Amino acid sequence: MPGLRVLLVVANGGPGGMQVQVALLARGLRESGCDVTVATGPGDLDASGAAVEPLSALTARSAPRVARELRAIVRRTAPDVVHGHGLRLAPLLALAARHRALVTCHGIDPRRARRAARLVRASGVPVAACGEGPRRLLAAHGVRSRVLDNAVPAMPPGLARAELASRFGFAAHAVVAVSPARLTEQKDPLTLVRALARAEALSCLLLGDGPLAPAVRGEVDRLGLAGRVVVAGWQPDGRALLAGADLLALASRWEGQPTVVLEAMAASVAVVATSCPGTADTVVDGISGLLAPVGDPDALGAALARASSDAPLRERLAEGARQQVGRHALSCVVAEHLDAYARVQARSWP
Repeated sequence: MPGLRVLLVVANGGPGGMQVQVALLARGLRESGCDVTVATGPGDLDASGAAVEPLSALTARSAPRVARELRAIVRRTAPDVVHGHGLRLAPLLALAARHRALVTCHGIDPRRARRAARLVRASGVPVAACGEGPRRLLAAHGVRSRVLDNAVPAMPPGLARAELASRFGFAAHAVVAVSPARLTEQKDPLTLVRALARAEALSCLLLGDGPLAPAVRGEVDRLGLAGRVVVAGWQPDGRALLAGADLLALASRWEGQPTVVLEAMAASVAVVATSCPGTADTVVDGISGLLAPVGDPDALGAALARASSDAPLRERLAEGARQQVGRHALSCVVAEHLDAYARVQARSWP
């Protein structure tokens, strides 16, 4: 739809998967001929060449001010479609551009789903879900949505194994897992560390930071995993580190359609993760990855140990993932979004 004016809205920048998806979508829409503006709250965000409009940090107290800012941006840019990312934006989108707006759910804590569903129903804004997991959870609370898949970014060449081992102090022959995830309750890094204690042949690099960082480092020390498990914080070449690993390891309690899983699939890195909402809809157990129950370090540790000790299994999982990930190509995802925008304009959602 050349010439379509699209305003993408995200409450904050940063290194998260939602922000990666906004950047990819901005790029893909611009390449398709759309005129794209990105309105974003504080934090770094790669707008992929699109115009950027700043928003204040969104809190319960600042919401009226952010709503006014968003209305002003809509007046200035006159978008045909306003696409918000994150359900908490729904009331603001309703005030700023109700009949031109769409909001995507990029994952939802099941414990907060009922409240979030009430909020979005009251807004009247059409809802998309980034995967089947969020779609089903929203449907269980009376919100109809349509799946708009996440895109997989092009992956850089993987860091050479010798360089990775030397940089983080792993043995040169080690099988290495990487876990790029915020150290928060949602990602459950403590279960991952306890699982790694049961996968004795595996070294692991935890890339991320967050409120659980001290507890995670303490658990690594308590279990005697120092040297085999490294909590490295965010790294500027994190995607190259992932691409150079043998495994992606995740212990999440819930997800949307995790970008990091798509990245691992695209980079031919075998996935071992928990079968939480979102991940379980992205990974086919035994075909494109190995899944274990949420919150079960014994089962996750067994899956990690199995994958770390079986190179042919890792190769089979990586091949299954490569066959699956094609539908997440940016061109396919942009086509899905353009169809969704046409439906929003025609008021024929979902």
